[in-house]
Order: sequence, then structure tokens, then C-alpha cells
Amino acid sequence: MESLINMIPVIMVFSIPLAAILGGYYVKLQKMKLENGDNSEVGDLKKQLGYLLVENEEIKERLKNLEYIATEDSNRISLEYEKEQIRLDKQNKY
Repeated sequence: MESLINMIPVIMVFSIPLAAILGGYYVKLQKMKLENGDNSEVGDLKKQLGYLLVENEEIKERLKNLEYIATEDSNRISLEYEKEQIRLDKQNKY
């Protein structure tokens, strides 16, 4: 047990710089990928965004049409109701 406790500082001394070196290497690798134009993921995301924007506009247009139909039907219904009321009023007068 005592030998394990003695090894902890040795492991810490070597693992911290090793982690820093590997982290720095990873950051450099990512920078090189961006500089070399390896951004196929960005292109895919832009393409998906374009599709979503077009789909959003289509849905907005369909919603406008549905709102128009819904309000148009209610006007028709109220006109039919009014016509029926006029007819009933005429019948009741005579």
C-alpha cells in the first residue's frame, strides 16, 4: 500500500505534461483541418439549413392558406345564418 502511495506523485508528474502535449496536438490538428478547408460538415449543415428554410416558408404559406380558408368559411356560415334569419323573419310577418 505504501508503494502505491509513493507512486502517485510520480504518475502525477508525468501525466500532467503528457496530457498538455496531447491536448496541444489535438488543438493544432483541429486548426489544420479548418485551414485546409476540411469543412464538409459545415457544408452539410448549410445545405440542411437551406432545406429547413425552404420548408419553413412552405409551411408558412400553407398556414396562411388555412387561415384564409378558416376565416372564409366562417364568413360564409354567418352569411348563410343571416339569410336564414331573414327568411324566417319574412315568414313570421305574414
